[in-house]
Amino acid sequence: MSRIDDLLAPSNDRWAHAVRRARGIEDKGLGEAVRTYYTRYFPAGLLVLVAAGTLAGMLGFGAAPSDWASYLIFGSFLAALGVVVGGLIYNCKKVVPKARVGRVDVLLSLESEERKQVRRQIAGKAAVDPEHLSVARASAVQLRKGLATQLLLAPFFVFVFIPQAARLAVRGDPFSWPMAVGVGGVLIGMAFLIRDFRRTGRFLARTSEG
Repeated sequence: MSRIDDLLAPSNDRWAHAVRRARGIEDKGLGEAVRTYYTRYFPAGLLVLVAAGTLAGMLGFGAAPSDWASYLIFGSFLAALGVVVGGLIYNCKKVVPKARVGRVDVLLSLESEERKQVRRQIAGKAAVDPEHLSVARASAVQLRKGLATQLLLAPFFVFVFIPQAARLAVRGDPFSWPMAVGVGGVLIGMAFLIRDFRRTGRFLARTSEG
């Protein structure tokens, strides 16, 4: 029996460290913060920045009003810059206060297989372990906070690559195909971000004491 206890001791110590790190970690409304950004601030800012950038490009080059479509690329670049600046500001002002994430990764003390098992639970690919539920929930919150920040900044790549790909395609440039592949990769990456953000939210809702 003592030999079994000796084997279990390191595992218990690792989980004890994780449990201590998990204390106080909480999602206080990350989903609502991201939803508000994309339903209110993002559309309004996008409209203003694209219009302002396009107009500035037309005025700068003395273009006729009928040529506005050719200058959308300036609006797209201004929108890309606005996504970075606005996203970082919104993240600091609205997203950060909506989560207590601690200072250290909750899973830091665990072994690789133990971390994988926790992430499988969060993704809904494995049964929830009630004994270590607090660790899994805290890890989900930390992951969800990181995903929320990435979701705020992800449109930057859309506004950089899509206009370039469209411009090259219109000109019949051979490089338009690699650019199109890059655009597809960006969109797929965003789809994965959304999927994982929703998964963490479902996990937290499913395992909530309420």
